[in-house]
This record gives sequence, C-alpha cells and structure tokens, in this order.
Amino acid sequence: MTEYQFETIFKEYFAYLSNLAYGIVKDRDDAYDITQQVFVKLWDKRDDIEIDKSIKSYLYRATFNTALNFLDKHKRKLRIVNDDSYSLFQEDKSDFLEGEVEDAVNKAILELPEKCRVVFSLSRYSDLTNKEIAEKLNISIKGVEKHISRALKELRVKLKRFIS
Repeated sequence: MTEYQFETIFKEYFAYLSNLAYGIVKDRDDAYDITQQVFVKLWDKRDDIEIDKSIKSYLYRATFNTALNFLDKHKRKLRIVNDDSYSLFQEDKSDFLEGEVEDAVNKAILELPEKCRVVFSLSRYSDLTNKEIAEKLNISIKGVEKHISRALKELRVKLKRFIS
C-alpha cells in the first residue's frame, strides 16, 4: 500500500469509522482515538495485511472490535477500595476479554433470525449495497433496511454489557 493509497483510504473512511466507534463508546474523543488506532495499525502492517474482502469491510470490523476492546479494558480497570483506603486495580484480563467479546458478537449474530442474519452479513461483511442485497435475495430495498435495523437493534440489546 502506497502512502497515497493510504491517505485516500484515510480521507474516505475516517468520518464513517469515527461515527461507528462513537456509536459504541459514546465519547467523541475516544471514538477519534479508536479510529486513529485502527489506521495506525493498518499503516504499520500495510506490507503484511491481506484483505480478503473490501477495505471498507476490513476497516469496519477492525474499528468495531477495537471499540469493543476499548470498552472492555476501561470497564476492567475499576478501582476497588477497601476499608483501609488501599486501592487495588482489578487484574487486566484483556486477552480473555477479547475472545469473550468476539464470541459474544458471533453468538449474537448467529442468534438473529435467518433472513435478518443473511441480510446483515451481506451488508457488513460482503460490503454489498442495500440495492445489491435486495436484488440478490429478491426482496425490496425497504425490506433490506428493515432487516438491518432489526439486526442492529437486537445486537445492541444482546451486547449491552459490552457497550454501556
């Protein structure tokens, strides 16, 4: 990936990915930091990364996972104060939690109704437009929008412990 290609990708997707991260962490500064972190990692691994799908799908998944991991790490660093006023920090279990978050997301997606899951997966992982999904599944564009909205709503509920 050349510097020009990277800059083009950055300009095209930064706002989109920042909004995605903001939807998860509910803090604009943290969302920018998360998005920046995703792009730094992309640049650092530009020679080694193999993107099977579209760059948009790759960046979406990377941002989504980074935002969820951010929430987990911040929730796990809660202070415990005992009667003697000594402070202890809970042990960082980020490796375990990354797997837990990923498992929870995958499980939540698998629990979606079949049509809803298919539409959501085509939208988010295959990077198809609503029109392309509608044509592929022989349903209306409004039907596609309805399935995606339902999937997002159900995922927010099922992943609430990682988001709030």
